[in-house]
Parts: sequence; structure tokens; C-alpha cells
Amino acid sequence: MSTSPPNPAEVLFRSWYELKFSFEFRRKCGSAFQDFFASIMERRYPGDFQKVKPYGNRGDLKCDGYQASLKRVYQAYAPEKMDVSNTNTKIEKDLQGAIDHWGANLKSWVFVHNQPEGLPADVVQKLLDVDGRDGVKVSRMGEAELRNEFFGLDHELQALLLGPDLTPQTMNAIQLKDVKEVANAIAQEDTPPPEEIREVPAGKLKANVLSEYVQDQLRLGSRKSRLVGSFFSKWHDPELGDRVAKAFRSKYEEVRAQGMVGDAVFFELWKFAGGGAQSSLRHEAAVVAVLAFLFEECDVFETPALKD
Repeated sequence: MSTSPPNPAEVLFRSWYELKFSFEFRRKCGSAFQDFFASIMERRYPGDFQKVKPYGNRGDLKCDGYQASLKRVYQAYAPEKMDVSNTNTKIEKDLQGAIDHWGANLKSWVFVHNQPEGLPADVVQKLLDVDGRDGVKVSRMGEAELRNEFFGLDHELQALLLGPDLTPQTMNAIQLKDVKEVANAIAQEDTPPPEEIREVPAGKLKANVLSEYVQDQLRLGSRKSRLVGSFFSKWHDPELGDRVAKAFRSKYEEVRAQGMVGDAVFFELWKFAGGGAQSSLRHEAAVVAVLAFLFEECDVFETPALKD
């Protein structure tokens, strides 16, 4: 049985929102993450999911969101850096508090977290240990689970939450002034001593273990990589291109030293270049174009290993 090929516009739409969702998930902490989670769930389950906010001296009764049909309490926890001891203490306190406050209206409790690489083993064990307490089913929600909820929304609601999508038309409309804005901002960063900027061999996408949606965006950006190259070659400051490449390389080495790989590295470089700010789609397109150019032409990201 034959299947129709995927719609290119739909593929690009999905890849852009995959990128935007992951970026927002990774950068938000504390109450900003809690609001991000609740805004998705409110639209995913209208009339069923209810965001809960602290009120008076009773607070939020250990509940950041309540799903009536499942008698489910959601508790969001999104620190900048997760400490196992503090996290396990919070799980114990928040679960017991929810049991005390919600009583017969609580059948399921979900620990919502902002750790894209997953929870520490000791935290997972804690959640397993408390599962079933007083008949309450305990589970967790991370990036994968919240992503499924987001992509269960209509396109219009996805755009409402994360802004309009980046299309080939938007990419084709960017001009030298858009590239200049991004390049000048990057060039202001501190850079290491001068070094040779080498052309990158083929196969780099595979070597960097980038997801399909990140690869799609880099391919989209490559439509304007020639414009970026032209900007650097013709700009009155002939060293601007080198400074931008070195700034990226320095940032790349910084995040790699922190143990990041693949998409996590890309997100940090995208943020470094000013992506995700939602200032304008033209600006986002210019960021992607500059990233694509540097990815293709400069010694940033991993190069493929040579075959014996």
C-alpha cells in the first residue's frame, strides 16, 4: 500500500515548532516554566484543566494545575539547577500536602519538571517509592510528555503560544541589514586569540547527532547562507566574519565543556545568536541563516571523523 509523501510545508511547520518548543522548555525556570506548562494544558484540555494560583495565606494547596476528569493534581518544579536532596524533599512535602488538601478529589499526582536530559536516578526512585501512597497514582511529566500535549493542539493554538512559524518566504525576504544586526551583536562578544577558520567537510549534520527538526531548520537557513557569506566578504571591516566565527567557536567550546551534545549545543548557540527572542520573524530568519552559514563554512560544531 503506497503512502503519499509528506507535505514540505507541514514538515517545515513541524520542525520550526519542535525547535521553538524545545528552546522554551529548556530556557524557562521557576514560575515562567509553570506558566508555560499551564498555558499548554489549559488549551489542550479546555474546561477540564484548571491552572491554580496561590491565593492569600492558603497558597495553592500544593497544586499548580488540576484536571477534573482524572482527579489529577499537577505540581511543577523547575529550578535552574536540580539538587537531588532538595527535589526529593519537595516531592515528599508537595505530595503529602496535596493528599491532605484534596482528599477524595485526588486520584493522580504528576510531578512536572524542566530537565531535558531526564531526572537523576535518586529522584526517579523517590517517585517510585511514593507511588500509590493513600491510593494516589504518582507519575512524572518532562519534555517528551509536555511536547506530546503541545503537538496535540491545533496549528493556530501552537502559533498563539509560540509565535508565527518561520517559512521559506520569510527566509527569502531577509536582507543584508538583517544579517548585519545579528552579526554585529555576536561580534561584540569576547573572543579567543586569532586562529585559522577552516571550511567544514561534508557529513557534519550526521556527525553532530542533530535531530531531524534542527537539520530541517539548518537546511532552510542555507537558502540564505550565500547572502551571509556575501555580507562578510563585502563588509567594510574585513575581520568581522572571523570575529563572529571565533565568538561562536568560543561559545561552542564552553557548552561542550559542560557536557552538552547534539541539539542541546545547537539551542545554546541559537540563543547566543539572539534566537528565540520573538522580536520579529525576519530577525529569527537571519539568526538561522547565520547559523547555517557558520555551520557549513566555519570550524564550529564537530567535524566528521576521517575514515581509515
